[in-house]
Amino acid sequence: MDFLLYPTTVKMLAAELIIACDAYISRKISDNALKELIWHYAKHYPKMLFKARDLNPTILNRIGKKRALLVNKMLEDYKYIH
Repeated sequence: MDFLLYPTTVKMLAAELIIACDAYISRKISDNALKELIWHYAKHYPKMLFKARDLNPTILNRIGKKRALLVNKMLEDYKYIH
């Protein structure tokens, strides 16, 4: 699957996270592919993805609790540096 690697807004990033998480849940992509995508966003768009040490409230609101749990699980070993 192809994902937008360089979203220009928080809402676009949230939409891509929804697509990616749903693809993972339906087994269309592997856990490594999902983790790589989420780490890419964390590295290149930390201000859109994070608010302090948590996910951005807009991201949380748009993706929902279960996808947020999945995103946080994929970010467990990620070292976020402001």
